[in-house]
Amino acid sequence: MVKSLDFRSFALRPSGFYSTEASERAISESFKALPQLFPRLMCLLVDGHPELDPSSLATVRDVTPHTLELLDIARCRQELTPKLFYSQSFRWLMYLDVSYVPGSLRSAIHSSLNPTYLPELRVLKARGREVDDTTAQLLFQTFRLQLWSIDLSENIISDTSIDALLDYCFSSLSFRNDIHFEAEGKVIMPKNLGSRQYGPFEFVQESSYSAAFTHPERHFADPPVYSRGPDQTELQEWQTARSDGTGPLRHDDASTVKKMLLGNALSSNGETSTSLVQTLHLPRGGITHLYLNRNSFTTNGIGKLLRLSSGRLEHFECDNCLHTPSLSSTKGRQQLQIGGIFGLSHLFRPAFSPNLRSIRVHHSLITQVPDIFADNLPLSTSSRLSETVLFRNASRVYPQRFVPDMNPRIASLTLTNIPTRSVGCVIEQLTSFLDLASLQQKVIRRTRLGINNRHKMVLSGLRHIRLELDPDFSDDVFDPSTGHDIDYDKLLDPGDENFGGSTFSSFEDTRQDTLKQHNPERGSGSNEPRYANIRQYPDWTSGRLKSPPYLDNESQFISHYEEASRSWTGNVYSVPVWIGSGTIGPHAAVNEYMWNLQDAKLRTDVGPATPNHVVAGIPAMTYIFYAAWDAMVFPRNLAAAAKNCSSEPLRDVVAAIKDYRARTRGTPHHWDGTLELVHSNQSLRYHASEYWR
Repeated sequence: MVKSLDFRSFALRPSGFYSTEASERAISESFKALPQLFPRLMCLLVDGHPELDPSSLATVRDVTPHTLELLDIARCRQELTPKLFYSQSFRWLMYLDVSYVPGSLRSAIHSSLNPTYLPELRVLKARGREVDDTTAQLLFQTFRLQLWSIDLSENIISDTSIDALLDYCFSSLSFRNDIHFEAEGKVIMPKNLGSRQYGPFEFVQESSYSAAFTHPERHFADPPVYSRGPDQTELQEWQTARSDGTGPLRHDDASTVKKMLLGNALSSNGETSTSLVQTLHLPRGGITHLYLNRNSFTTNGIGKLLRLSSGRLEHFECDNCLHTPSLSSTKGRQQLQIGGIFGLSHLFRPAFSPNLRSIRVHHSLITQVPDIFADNLPLSTSSRLSETVLFRNASRVYPQRFVPDMNPRIASLTLTNIPTRSVGCVIEQLTSFLDLASLQQKVIRRTRLGINNRHKMVLSGLRHIRLELDPDFSDDVFDPSTGHDIDYDKLLDPGDENFGGSTFSSFEDTRQDTLKQHNPERGSGSNEPRYANIRQYPDWTSGRLKSPPYLDNESQFISHYEEASRSWTGNVYSVPVWIGSGTIGPHAAVNEYMWNLQDAKLRTDVGPATPNHVVAGIPAMTYIFYAAWDAMVFPRNLAAAAKNCSSEPLRDVVAAIKDYRARTRGTPHHWDGTLELVHSNQSLRYHASEYWR
């Protein structure tokens, strides 16, 4: 009668005391007898059991028509044989966890970890397997649309694998539509243009409500889809319908899957049984749950993934990304790393991600505070720099952070890498976000009370927030009396003697570049243009720029030609790119963007203006040079900022959040969802070879 054997946490401590080679062999041999002893066994979980040799499962004889449907052998210390899944015992396997197991995943994919031997597999977890881009691409190409959940966290995958993931694991059918334009806006593509690096050039067209997320019906669930005929039991292959946003979150962890499988097996209700099976055994439609934590992705790669995933993702995790400028790195960039998920908040909106219900991402999506890291830079100093100069830059360049009503269909949000200590900015951003969650909660309650049509359903909104904090660095005390003894010029860029000059550029060496600029002190009749170094941006207070692309050009646009090799469609094309008027205006980010365009190296990487760009001052529905825009996140004078870093005491983030919750409890401003505060235990997080690999 036994259908599940769960050995997780079973005899782990005692086995380490009396374990011998003989006992290990005995336990592995015992596993071979499981099908005979338990002929109806469906679920086998041995996560972390030290004595188990998974290869013994490959020798199991086919003595019963019943096969395993869930197998969790994560953290087994024995090497995984590539031929493990040859056995017929795995033909109906739906859930497989082979995380942190020795052995080559590439060899396993070639041998038996593939649809030939695992035709019913739907959930695959392969964390910590040293999966590189080549292996990841092979995995995507092998399983294609078969898997709906895949976890490749803690590997060595980069943006290089994104195209293969999109090509093989996401169908061409889109879940986006224009029906909800008034409340959510819509994604449009005026011309069939794009670049290989960015993808197709799509814009967000806003309604009078969608840009501010204020539509009075924004919290209504989608109505039922009436597209089925009397003889049609399900949608056709070419039909898609996004979820209505009211159902429970679909989980893919071992405990939940085990419960569902056993519930299905023991259910006497045929309808309930069919529903449980359909939840796990989805048709081959591609990935809905994707885990990419602790890899080597950048915001450019993750942005492309979210844009081109056709709105299919329901759960997404990527706890850190590097913010990399579009231009190639130099020695200054190699010394300084900036992490965060900037400029992508609009991609979590229903217009792009209508099925998204749960996300786990870097806290900068909410706080706009980046992570910075440089060898030997004290963590307390890093925290202060992040919340001052870096925060000001990020919020100026990407002013639109994620807020609850940006996507009220998202029910669960986890923010990672939150600093334990803060000068105040992180705390203020988090508490203000909780204020907005409370406001959303009140509006949803009023909406429910005001509904006259009983057939309308209302979304629940954000109900779960988890804050994952970094290890405390209280031992790393900032001493203002000694802080100025640190040579930040050498620390942050030891190869650049003039690093601490008036401006810091993290791209190409522009110290010898001279760019033409109008000099207001010269007579207007002089035709000889004056040259000024691009590093003197703070000196530009008036006058029109006279350097290229503004020299002999009165238009606010210039034509950009893209080669076929860099084009998304493979065709040569040209687009008008907005460069501005060349004169000081009301938007600080636009002013700096125009200044940066004087550097020809930054007039590259054309892309569409996103809602973040529009809020910062760029005209809607125009193209801009991303290289010139992204460059503004990096400080122009980081050395001076570090030397003058405030000695204001750091506050405990957890204590501040708890104090905020205590002050709001019992008031109309209290958010009554579930709030978790969790300290991570990643001692190597700040090690360059780990966190920033």
